[in-house]
Amino acid sequence: MNRQEVRNTVTSQFYQSLAESGVNVDAIPQAQLQAVVNALADGVFAALDTIESEGDRAIAPAAQQTGDPAAEEVLLWSGRPFLSIGIRYELTSQRIRVIRGLLGRSIEEIELVRVRDTTVRQHVGERTLNVGDVTIVSNDPSNPEYTLNNITNPGDVRELIRSATMTEKQRRGLAYREEM
Repeated sequence: MNRQEVRNTVTSQFYQSLAESGVNVDAIPQAQLQAVVNALADGVFAALDTIESEGDRAIAPAAQQTGDPAAEEVLLWSGRPFLSIGIRYELTSQRIRVIRGLLGRSIEEIELVRVRDTTVRQHVGERTLNVGDVTIVSNDPSNPEYTLNNITNPGDVRELIRSATMTEKQRRGLAYREEM
């Protein structure tokens, strides 16, 4: 959907909402009312551009070191699915969080010590945009397999998850053992 199609959708929805609400705007000349609607559509574009430009954040490794063996939880990476505003993924030093919602909020978590494996999946179109899906396989009974959909730099994110998982398991004194 291009900008003009979005602007047309915002305009039609605006006038439909006005009609349904019974608000009378006859006092405003049509040209000025259309300018208000265009400004509203431009505000939608600005908000989406801001959300998209936030992108993914990775915290510098130096900021992660606290020196405390029972280290507090530190944010390592934060991102959202490509072209999405209602979901945010966070990787901390102890868990992976999936935060859903704009007004309401729900949070799902996977402890890093439960992560068993990760995979990256990209099709050709996603490779050109450098987005893809990272699937996390864990021992978590509520989320044994969870997919972080359409994230930017999926290979880098997978490596961050792998590194953070190994660090957290080592911090807790958990040794690697092959399951047969």
